[in-house]
Amino acid sequence: MTMGTVERSARIGVMGVCLDTMSYEALSHFMGGIPGAVIFGNLDHYVGIEREIVRALDLAQTRICFIDYDRNTEEAIWMTERLRSEYPDVHSFAVSSYSEPEAIIAAMRAGCAEYLLKPVQHDRVVDGLARVEAKQKKRARSTVRGKVITFVGSKGGTGVTSLALHLALELAREGKRKCLLVDQHPALGDASLYLGTGRHQYSFYELASNADHLDEELLRGFLLHHDSGLDLLDSPESVDATHGVSPATVEHTLAFLADTYHFVIVDCPPGLTDGTRACISQSEQVAIVMTAELPSVRNTVRYIEHLSKLGYSSSSIHVVLNRHSKKGPLSDDRIEKALGREISLRVPNSYNEVIRAINTGAPISSGEKSDFGAAIHKWAYELTNSDGNDKSKALATSQSAYGMKALFSR
Repeated sequence: MTMGTVERSARIGVMGVCLDTMSYEALSHFMGGIPGAVIFGNLDHYVGIEREIVRALDLAQTRICFIDYDRNTEEAIWMTERLRSEYPDVHSFAVSSYSEPEAIIAAMRAGCAEYLLKPVQHDRVVDGLARVEAKQKKRARSTVRGKVITFVGSKGGTGVTSLALHLALELAREGKRKCLLVDQHPALGDASLYLGTGRHQYSFYELASNADHLDEELLRGFLLHHDSGLDLLDSPESVDATHGVSPATVEHTLAFLADTYHFVIVDCPPGLTDGTRACISQSEQVAIVMTAELPSVRNTVRYIEHLSKLGYSSSSIHVVLNRHSKKGPLSDDRIEKALGREISLRVPNSYNEVIRAINTGAPISSGEKSDFGAAIHKWAYELTNSDGNDKSKALATSQSAYGMKALFSR
């Protein structure tokens, strides 16, 4: 058998959990033969040790936790799920005497990257480490570091999904760049309906639940495809859908998607939930979509204040005034005075046109004579040409402590 090799320059951190004496001694011996590998110990219980593991492995480039599944299978599964959810960069290896398919499937579903039978074999351990390293290196080599743009409405009904969807479509067409739309609604999102693609049996949340196994091959099984070239990660279809995906897992999943696509457009529900804040933390731009009505203006002010308190720079937060009309109920000057800042983008009021596009499943094209389409086209053009090549149209590039770049000048 051709055996995988572990990169000699890597620093691999290993922690055991409830391993029997023979397995731990074998593992210690194996790690001693791998340059840069360090085994930090063998914890004697399953519950409440996740942070202890992460602290011990903090400086390791590759972090592995070998978990004995024989002593208490239920607690081992629970701990694996916790690690996957809260610390997706820690890779769990199950160690067990049981070779039944049901036992293996249960461990892999919980989030284990490998399933090792006792007595632990050197070749299997090294091969497993090599697979984890190869996956990490593949991500690091990615030539794509895409822009994540998160949309959130100041209230329900501001047209967030329509704007996110049309911008994503235009980006997919503009310059033939890879673009993904993420419907991040926890249940019954509308993006697939607007696109006319039909629903997918799996959603963004099922993908995120597989954080330990994320790669492009896995991703393909979760995608819907539009004939424009746009890919879509759907929302759950069930009205009572629930998920146990942590903010850390959402961040990890979006970081993976940004390594795969040039643009990742995230359509979030209203409100600054933990999930939405996780999306924002990975974003270069946060688009707060509002309309010219007092509740929307009030909420936008609160969103800006809240995000500023969390450390997001003013230049990374952008106000999009949807359904704009010069004869609207609130003037632009009045809105900007209330916001304490300029409106970043005005999208003309084309309500009937947009509703017709939604009902027919035929999104508005920039090729049509449409003020709405022209505004979206301009937005996409600015995003795809914001690398400084055209200085007369260059957009602001200030950066916050979270690494988000501004894509619109004030």
